[in-house]
Formats: sequence, C-alpha cells, structure tokens
Amino acid sequence: MNKKRIAAMALAAVMLTGCGGGGGGSDAAPAPAGGGDAAAPAEQAAGGASGEAVTITLVESLTSPERTAVLREIADKYQADHPNVTIEIISPPLENADSKITQMLMNGSGADIVEVRDSTITQYATNGWIADLQQYIDAWDEKDTLTDSADEVIHYFQNTAYMMPYGFYQRGLFYRTDWFEEKGLDQPETWQDLYDAGVAITDPANSRFGYSFRGGTSGYQYADTIYWSWLGTDKIADPTAGYYLKDGNGATIFTLPETKEALHFYKDLFKNTCPTDSIAWGFSEMVQGFVGGTTAMLIQDPEVIATCSADMGDDQWALVPFPKGPSGQAVFPNGFAGWGMTSFTEHPAETADFLLFLSNSENNTYFAKNYSTIPIHSNAAEKDSYFSEGRFAMYMDMAAEPDVYRHAAYPQMYEAFATYKTEVDVMYQKYLTDEISDDDLLNWLDEFWKKAYEDEGQKW
Repeated sequence: MNKKRIAAMALAAVMLTGCGGGGGGSDAAPAPAGGGDAAAPAEQAAGGASGEAVTITLVESLTSPERTAVLREIADKYQADHPNVTIEIISPPLENADSKITQMLMNGSGADIVEVRDSTITQYATNGWIADLQQYIDAWDEKDTLTDSADEVIHYFQNTAYMMPYGFYQRGLFYRTDWFEEKGLDQPETWQDLYDAGVAITDPANSRFGYSFRGGTSGYQYADTIYWSWLGTDKIADPTAGYYLKDGNGATIFTLPETKEALHFYKDLFKNTCPTDSIAWGFSEMVQGFVGGTTAMLIQDPEVIATCSADMGDDQWALVPFPKGPSGQAVFPNGFAGWGMTSFTEHPAETADFLLFLSNSENNTYFAKNYSTIPIHSNAAEKDSYFSEGRFAMYMDMAAEPDVYRHAAYPQMYEAFATYKTEVDVMYQKYLTDEISDDDLLNWLDEFWKKAYEDEGQKW
C-alpha cells in the first residue's frame, strides 16, 4: 500500500478540533487481538480469573439489525476466549433507545456498557452514571495506536476518561455527478460554489433542487457550520465552545458582522436552492431527497456512503471535501460516539476488558468498515485498504490540509444546552419563513448564550 496513503489515513481521524451499516466488510469478524490485560490486578483476581459466571450487558442506541449483527460477531469471538463470560446485547428501537438507556442509568440497573454520544456524554457524566476508564486504558497494550482525535474524545468531559469512542462522523459533500455534467458544472469547493451550482440546477417544475436542506430537528447545526466557515476557527474560544469568542469573557459570535452575513447566505440557500418542505426535513428526509433524485447535493456523515452505494449507480454521485467559507476554512463538528462503562456495574474488571476488546484495532477497524465511521486507531488503513481507497479516500484529502478542514462544536457542556435544543430549531424556522428578522434571531442567540455564561461560567 502507498505509504503516503497510510499516513494520510492516520491523519484522517486525527484531524480535529484541537489541532485543534453498510460498507461491505469481510465475512467474519477478525480474530481476537488480546484482552484481559486492562483490569487492575486485584479486580482480575476477583472475577473472570476465578471462573465465576459473568454476564455483561451492552445497550446500544444507534441501532440497526446490520450493526447489531457486527457487534454480535465480535462478542461471540470474545466469549469463545472467555467461556465464563456471556455478552448480552440489548438493541432498543432507534426512536426510543436514548430514553431506554437513560431510564436504565437512572435506575442503576440493567446495563454494564452503554452507548455514549457527543449529545449524551455530558448528561451521563454529570449524573455520575458512567465510570472513569483511565486505569484500564493505562494498562491497555493498544493505547499507543489511538489517534489524537480518539484521545481528545476519551477526555472530552472534565478531562476524565468517561468513554471509549468507536468512531467519528465527519461530514462531507455528496453531489450528483451526472446532473453536474448535464449543466457543465465543476465540483463545488466552496459554499459559494455550492450555492451557484444549486441555483443552476434548481427547477421546481421538474422537481429538481440544488441542495438537501435540514430545517427540522438539529437543523441549527447546519447554520453553525456556515457561521464557523465564515469566521474561521481563530475567532472562537475553543473547538468545543464554538458560540463564544476568544478572549471575549462570555461574548458570542452572534454579534459579529460576518455571522450576520453567513445567516443571510443560509437563508438564500434555503430560499433559492431547496424544496420548500425541507424546512421540516430531518436526517432521513434529506438523505432520501438526494438518493431519491430530488436534490443535487447533500452534506452528511460517512454512514451515507453505504446508502448511496446501494441505491445509486457509481457514476451518479461523488463524495468530496466539506465546502470552504470566505475564511478559507471549512469548519464542521467532529461527531463521535462510543462505549461507556456504567458506574454501577457489578463486574467492572470484566466489563472494561470486553469494552477494550471491542475497541482494539482489529475489531474497531472491522466495526468502522461495516458501519461507515472513521476508526479510532492510526493503523486502520494498514489493516484495511477500505479506509485509504474509494469513497473514503476523500477523508484523506481533508486530512492532508488540517489548517483548512477544521472542527468546532456547539457548547453542549452547558446545562442550558438542554433547553436550547428544544427551542432553537423553531427560531430558525421562524426566521426562514420571515416571521422574525435576522436581528431578532441573532439577538435571541446572543442573549441565550450570554446568560448561560453568566449563570454557569466558563466551562471549556
């Protein structure tokens, strides 16, 4: 394999912040690559080493039959080497999985490992529902191949190891190459390119539109990426607190003229290139708009690669880097998810051992390939060329320019964020339908986050 490609893959999951199921995997899960070294010696002696029968229950939240099957393969490999351990996987329906996990955690029973995401880690850790994994990671023989992004996420909340990520969701631009060729359009590289191409393609009479807009749940995140791409990361306080200004003592980005300009662009993009009903679209609708032949462009996570591969011809679409803004940067969230050990597990040594087995380089690479996420180990491309070739190679292109492709996130470490999530999408919808002005929206955003800072202080 080309060594440059391998090095680029190592950077792909590294690009971050701190510099801030599909995929067609092999027929069987990889052979176990060790395990059992993570637990503290006293704990090793207490449980699994004695041959005591142990059941470890893992509860996932982003459920699908295909993904659960991959987890089951890896769990079966672990059980084969640990005959006294039974791994039980609970897979609630996707729609209520988070509430199911929350209920288990509140009750202090029914789970040893739970899925933890960027949207839930603050709640789980603040309430003391998940345990610190540091002692187990310190003794893990695969800790040195974890990427910088993985290490940052492990210590995302209060610099404590509350979770082990299984992968990252970095956004890219999917576009209809066949429609672009029809119109003689070049691959979009900037937000302005995206807008201009979208206008050129939009033809409501023939149900063709330029862009898959997300105006429903979590649609505000797409406005955020436009703000940050206009501003650049140098102006924001911290990659995890993208609404605050550097050295601003609680001042927000919503007072800047660049943010107002970006907001106008966001509205023009919706008005001039998107279906009217996309003001209510969520994830499923925006993806279906693209693969179903309604929209020409879509910004989404790598998991959509599998959907496009299954539902579209290879010559109909391409995946290219996230569009850049006037700042010269493309700035977007480094979404993540992974596994946390509950604070009330009765078998912490065995639970941590399986959690790290699930997270080792062989198993994580296999899982990431089948679930289309960016792996957590720097040697993933050496283990599987899937991550350095084909559609995934786009992430190598972004990794090669870490000063351009940057990450930032809304400040979800604040307790106020829970309220914000329930109100913000409605405010954007009011703006997009001309019920409120740009100043009304920006003032609301500024006042909300200034008050959060006044009430809770600096939390990054």
